[in-house]
Amino acid sequence: MTLAPLLSCAAGLLAVAGVMKLRAPGAASGALASLSMPVAAPVVRLAAACEIALGAWALAAPGRLAAALVAAVYAGFALLVLGLLARPGARARGCGCFGEADADVHPMHLVLNVLAAGVALGAVAEPPRSLLHIAAGSPALGLVLCAGVAAAVYATYLLYTVAPAAWHAYGGRAG
Repeated sequence: MTLAPLLSCAAGLLAVAGVMKLRAPGAASGALASLSMPVAAPVVRLAAACEIALGAWALAAPGRLAAALVAAVYAGFALLVLGLLARPGARARGCGCFGEADADVHPMHLVLNVLAAGVALGAVAEPPRSLLHIAAGSPALGLVLCAGVAAAVYATYLLYTVAPAAWHAYGGRAG
């Protein structure tokens, strides 16, 4: 059961990111264009719809294939962030992961993406039960677990979007 909340957090965040890119694909298009990979908004929206579907699938039925695909997506995000970090001009434009709520690309994005990929790889080796399955066996535990995962998804979203600016602001005062 250890991986169930962790994989659920990664899957939930993937779905949230997909929803936000579906609504505002411009930032993701811009980030990809800055890496010489021009992608039109409809293609970003299609990818976002796939993120939503994959996130929902991994939440509902976290099997080996779903976990492997989540790991592959987060590994791809890590490579994208690595490319953006290597290009200072692209870095300031953001990665487009969360649509309009995006922040400057920060090394923290790379770390979070690698951690999410690692969790999903762990779930490939040992697939966890879904939160719904856990809740069916123990409703009280399931309720607490679902609330905790929702809070973790929101906290991780804040790490991607708000923490980099806060870190830069703190660093600016220290200098």
